[in-house]
Amino acid sequence: MSLMLRGTQRTASTLRHCHVPLRATLSTSAKSSDVGPSTDSRPTKPKKILSLQASPAQNLRNALEALDEMIEEADRKVVKKYRPNMFAEFKQLNDTEGKVLEGAETFVEVGKATNVPSLLAKTLGGKKVDIQSLVLKGKVTLVLTSFKNYGLNMLPMWRDGFVAALSKRQGQLDERVQTVTLNVIEEWYMKVVSGSIVRGLQEKIPKELHATTLAYFGRCDDFRTSMALDNSFVGYAHLVDAKGRIRWM
Repeated sequence: MSLMLRGTQRTASTLRHCHVPLRATLSTSAKSSDVGPSTDSRPTKPKKILSLQASPAQNLRNALEALDEMIEEADRKVVKKYRPNMFAEFKQLNDTEGKVLEGAETFVEVGKATNVPSLLAKTLGGKKVDIQSLVLKGKVTLVLTSFKNYGLNMLPMWRDGFVAALSKRQGQLDERVQTVTLNVIEEWYMKVVSGSIVRGLQEKIPKELHATTLAYFGRCDDFRTSMALDNSFVGYAHLVDAKGRIRWM
């Protein structure tokens, strides 16, 4: 999920439907949590070859198409690192009417899932903690991330839907799941007023969530690349399994 939130009702409905798949996510074995090998249904393109029987124009087209395919294949193998571009990100936000990315319909297979990377931040209680350590406690974790107020205001919808879908009858969240919220403030000058920002977050976020709500001041491009946090304006949600693997976003 980089994604715009679609409303509390749809969020809760989507997460309720996750009950069955979450059993696989809660499992500690790759065998039980894997959904099986995926099959690529896309037809294999025939490779373009040059022929003495074809016209020069056709051979040229074949050569250009083969070159395009080689470039596409090379692009797929290159790790695209996040590079800040506020103008492009804001344009993307407007062009997509806030729906920067659609959430996946299924969980990522265990063998293809990436791990939540390390990032040292502070909880709202002032304790230094690595977000990676929070998601390696044997629980399924909904990791929520925002960079600006616009994205921060989206996160409660996801959190509330997740809690509502996975709470016991008494209203308590299942002990096998948790939520972790990361607030990233990248602008260097904001460090001067970091105390005020943290106090504002403390007032806005329920006290029982302070121990799992983090504030990070500074750039974190490598972390953003690993988590596919490509747009600074929206809120993000990642569903992480008990071994710290990102299974849905």
